[in-house]
Amino acid sequence: MMQEYSQHLENFYPPAQSWSRRVPSPPRLNVPPTLDLKSSPGITVAPGEEYDFASTGFSNTDFLGAFTYADCITGQETRDWKYTNRWDAQRILPFLYLGPVSAARSRAFLEGNGITMVLAVRDTKTAAARLLASNVAAEMNLAYATVDTAGNQELIAAFPRGIDTINAHLSAVYHQSRGRDTAASPGRVLVFCESGNTRSAAMVVAYIMAMFSMSVIRAILLVQSQRFAVAFDDDMKLMLQTYDSILSAKREVLHTARQDSGRQSNGSLAEYMSTSNVSRKPSKRTLDDSDDALDCDGDRGMNGRQTDEKREGAAPFRDDAGY
Repeated sequence: MMQEYSQHLENFYPPAQSWSRRVPSPPRLNVPPTLDLKSSPGITVAPGEEYDFASTGFSNTDFLGAFTYADCITGQETRDWKYTNRWDAQRILPFLYLGPVSAARSRAFLEGNGITMVLAVRDTKTAAARLLASNVAAEMNLAYATVDTAGNQELIAAFPRGIDTINAHLSAVYHQSRGRDTAASPGRVLVFCESGNTRSAAMVVAYIMAMFSMSVIRAILLVQSQRFAVAFDDDMKLMLQTYDSILSAKREVLHTARQDSGRQSNGSLAEYMSTSNVSRKPSKRTLDDSDDALDCDGDRGMNGRQTDEKREGAAPFRDDAGY
């Protein structure tokens, strides 16, 4: 009886739109397969001469202008990738390498590639057990830094700290080398985690998005083109997409603030915010102020404007029975 009644409802009251029985979830971020990036100029890192790295909102970016980025893509093909390559580190940018912990413990790799700092992106439990320590880096007197989080979801808050750590080291090495007879060099950083395919890879993607104003899909493609073993799940992609939106908002705030103030494009977002009225917190509103702002008397809406029109929603079902 109940089955017949349910069939009756479905026949006479069909859904007005397609329904899904799965748990609600955000839309997936589809990243296309990695292609030959040398034939895709929209993916390669090639900032123009007019590109202002200070407009990214991060400090210590002066060294970035010393590089020629046209040849930073190695252009390796998928068929050249071997499974054992996942245990090695790959160059993503002229000064930035990505790999597993085994690369951070390889003296041959660190010396052969001129690594000056190793940055470990660790889980707090791994950090407590000291599982990602690099005794070789300590023996070679290399700079060693860590970014520890309780889980992958906390990475979005740790991205700025990791980016600042990389820039601070490379900028310091760059200024030290400028006083020598040799050509100025900012050094090189190896970013690693246990596998080199998740947390550390996300940190490198975030760095590229922040420093080169690159979209999340382009940044992921750039990293995967150099290290094919990189694999992000949907949660990690969504987190990187969220950070991309945060970076875009920060750049827009900085751009608008500089236009309003008439300043030149120099200095970081932090420097500007510390000296401008933007950083000053407004005074707390009183109860009377809140009542004035949220005037809902009569037919007025939340903004105090007349709202005579009525909102028309979409019915979840259609009435085909004609009742």
